[in-house]
Amino acid sequence: MARVRLMDQPKDFERFGIDPKKVEPWEDGRRDSDEGMHNEVWYFDALFDDQHKFMVGFRPKNPKKLMLKGDSPNLNIMITTPDGETKDDFLYYTSEESHIGTEKADLKFGPHTVEGDFKTYDIHVEPVNGVGCDLHYEALVDPFRQSGTAAVALGDKDEYYYTDLNVPKSKVTGTLTYDGEEHQVSGLGYHDHQWMNINPMKAWHHWLWGHLYTDKYTVMIYDFVGTKKYDYTRIPFFGIEDNETGKMIYMTDGNVELDSRVETNSTGKAFPKVSHYVFQNNGDSKKVEFTIKWKQEIETRNMYKNANAAMKAAFIAMNIQPVYMRYYATGTLKIIDGDQVEETSGDMIYEYNYMGKPDPLAKI
Repeated sequence: MARVRLMDQPKDFERFGIDPKKVEPWEDGRRDSDEGMHNEVWYFDALFDDQHKFMVGFRPKNPKKLMLKGDSPNLNIMITTPDGETKDDFLYYTSEESHIGTEKADLKFGPHTVEGDFKTYDIHVEPVNGVGCDLHYEALVDPFRQSGTAAVALGDKDEYYYTDLNVPKSKVTGTLTYDGEEHQVSGLGYHDHQWMNINPMKAWHHWLWGHLYTDKYTVMIYDFVGTKKYDYTRIPFFGIEDNETGKMIYMTDGNVELDSRVETNSTGKAFPKVSHYVFQNNGDSKKVEFTIKWKQEIETRNMYKNANAAMKAAFIAMNIQPVYMRYYATGTLKIIDGDQVEETSGDMIYEYNYMGKPDPLAKI
């Protein structure tokens, strides 16, 4: 089987040109090229006090043109109303209509913009088809960079990489626009920047990604599980930040156990209704339990079922059946340190991207 590993060695910091102890604004600028199979995403979401939910993602490349050299900028925005309705749009632009900076997050796709530096972000999506936003993010915690690089290497010669660098918690204010009206909103939000040189469907059998806000802590999880080629290797990103100081108080070293209760949904696949993680770093007496239970399905994308004949043939050739779910959920964090037990919970948004075929060895 091919190798998968966290990139946490001196050669890895040198490869990415980063300081392992300090996150700098340029790391949220463009990190990759326009070569085939390379892509990036600048993603933002938020939970608002009035029960609106929001996400937007800016990408240099259209997934349908991923194999081609050159940019094909695109973005998608999704607003879930307090009544549970979805208002969304997907917009495409040419490279001539777009700009992607390298010194910080600095994006302009047609009339839509993102600008930020890990401390603040401003997002503008013009409601060209009726759905848009003007939002301001103010970071409440430090950036989270798992193992110092935020990167996983895949392949026996580390020929592939997949990353996630994020700001797990920000205060978010501004407006959401849909149905011809602006809605003033205030709440908490998340931002991440990912870049990779491998098709996620070839790298990962599935992943669970999400973040939890409680009265005391901010929790970030990105639980990757490789394809059969990569021996279904589990590579978890997991960290806890203190809300008062904004500093990291716990980061996994990859030692984790998972117990799930699954339910088959309308896609025909069995997804976890409850995911119970137990993290305990090697040689550490402290144990962390993290439990996620979904309450509402926000988004369902059955890419396999809804694919055209050519795309379905491609999925069959890859031996995959991709389905994507996004949930509104309850998360519970328990920190056990000797006789001291601390438990806290809150609401969260998380996604489950289930690309592979069901296989007990993949440990859903």
